[in-house]
Amino acid sequence: MTQRGRLEGKVCIVTGSTSGIGRGIAELFAQEGAGVVIAARRADAGSEVVKAITEKGGTASFFRLDVADEVSWNAIIDYTLKTYAKLDVLVNNAGIGFLKPIVETTIPEWRNVMATNVESVFLGTKAAVPAMKRNGRAGGSIINISSNIVYVPSAMNAAYCTSKGAVASFSKVAAIELARDGIRVNTIFPGFVRTAILDVAFKKAEETGRTKEELLAMFGESNLVGRVGEPIDLAYPVVFLASDESAFVTGSDFVIDGGEVWKRGGSTGDALADDARAP
Repeated sequence: MTQRGRLEGKVCIVTGSTSGIGRGIAELFAQEGAGVVIAARRADAGSEVVKAITEKGGTASFFRLDVADEVSWNAIIDYTLKTYAKLDVLVNNAGIGFLKPIVETTIPEWRNVMATNVESVFLGTKAAVPAMKRNGRAGGSIINISSNIVYVPSAMNAAYCTSKGAVASFSKVAAIELARDGIRVNTIFPGFVRTAILDVAFKKAEETGRTKEELLAMFGESNLVGRVGEPIDLAYPVVFLASDESAFVTGSDFVIDGGEVWKRGGSTGDALADDARAP
């Protein structure tokens, strides 16, 4: 694995990093020289990512993390400090969602999304800050993954959309509070990205007689670039925010969606495209 050095010597935790955007971030972090803790619930999938990274010369290990549990967060921080001696970067990427009308959404379903998508960001930040303070003036970088659905909300997505809006607001507060400690907090707002999340849309498309290819073409037409994003399209901006190159960047929003928000202009757009905006 080529060590290009943009993250040389840094230690990073990436949640939800066994697939999709999270895995893309973790693998690029390792390529850039970071030591990466793959944080997720599935040990088999986590071990696979670690193997893929280490076989290319990178440094990575797996820790089974329940992102909605404070004890689990304290444990992964302890593990990281014992294994790598420090923590520089936290990427809060884990997230879930479902498609349902508001009136059919149950309290357990709502709370499950909030726990995974919002409480996880709070708990992760709370646990990581003391470790990052140990770095002195070097501080650290926290990168929270929200969604461009915050800018172009859609029907059937109340829980997911609300949770991602909360992540965006929390990031602003954290950026203000933690600036004095040299800890930067920024937010990424992805658009349609080719991950397992799109399986939800593909399944719904089948019900309406559309093919996967037709759906991908439609998603591409929804933005200015003209294609669906790839995990690597999100990974590069996250590397920038994790690196010292972004030392003067905090409290900022990065909408990485191929220009979809601007093309849609806040319109509701295609109903099927809207319904696809949940993991």
